[in-house]
Amino acid sequence: MTEILGVNRISAALQRNRPVVLTFHGVTSDTSDTICNDEGLHLYRPLFERLMQHVARYYNPVPLARVVDWLEGKDGPLERAVCVTFDDGFRNVLTEAGPVLKRLGIPSTLFVTTDFVFKKQMLWPDRLVSAIATTREARLEIEVRDANHSFDLTTRDAKLRTNTELNALCKSVSQEERLVLLGGIIERLHVDESQLLSAWEGFRPIDPDEMRLLRNIGMTVGAHTCSHPILARLTAAEQSRELTESKSLIEGVTGYACDQFAYPNGSPGDFDDGTRARVIEAGYRCAFTTIKRRMSRADDRFEIPRCTLTHNRVTVAEFATELSGLPGALRALLNRPGARTDARSASTARSAVLPT
Repeated sequence: MTEILGVNRISAALQRNRPVVLTFHGVTSDTSDTICNDEGLHLYRPLFERLMQHVARYYNPVPLARVVDWLEGKDGPLERAVCVTFDDGFRNVLTEAGPVLKRLGIPSTLFVTTDFVFKKQMLWPDRLVSAIATTREARLEIEVRDANHSFDLTTRDAKLRTNTELNALCKSVSQEERLVLLGGIIERLHVDESQLLSAWEGFRPIDPDEMRLLRNIGMTVGAHTCSHPILARLTAAEQSRELTESKSLIEGVTGYACDQFAYPNGSPGDFDDGTRARVIEAGYRCAFTTIKRRMSRADDRFEIPRCTLTHNRVTVAEFATELSGLPGALRALLNRPGARTDARSASTARSAVLPT
């Protein structure tokens, strides 16, 4: 309704001087019923194209460097500015998203996880869902921290539930424990670790040499660590290694400075003041979170917010609403100090006069 009534365009006009950074992961032409993309982390190409057409028609797509210049006071007002970013380093960003972005003249940035791209080490959620998708086992029994867990694998829905529950379990343990847990799961599912990368074409990483081709479609390359850990859970030395090694590898292949960084996961608590200091020490100019709102001139350039709308059930109207800044403004209003207390007080007042 907000799109039909023009409310989105009014909201976008009111917030036209606050840039938006969008986050995606992959784009695919595969519309099969695989559980590997059930959450829609990789958008269907026709849908992605419709979303980007909306961006090109109503907004001003700019490179990330422009909004960082704006934050530093080196650039004037950026009206209706939108930046497009991708996380992790999937090859389909080059093959599927690239042609769309080039045709529409939309610059973008790919944040690369270097162990995934250079060593072909799958991201742990992709390893997990690939193992569940390909196993022929009917049940999985595992023990985590002295607690026994049993999972049904007999149907597609059962496999999806199992993936959701195991994903939550993996997130609840340390990185070392997670690797051991994943190894045990894959072993019990009796799947070949070397075959997991081919479980779904969308999980294929871009080749390092192909990263040089990204410039031809207006895409720059930033870093997303080596192994995609939650940085705040690592030691200072481990954080520094993740930051400096990934930066060095990317620069060695692309031949230009890698000075943009995106925090893995990127939510508050996934990085801290120490992490921020080490990002600066490693030589990055800026860092991006997944805090979902428009940018503000007052933002710290090492905690830049990004909006994530990554699922194949999103509509253009929903996308337009989020992009307009209206939901973000409402979230900020509801989360302001005292807002919840006011809401509770209003609710109590209503219940005092309404009949029961």
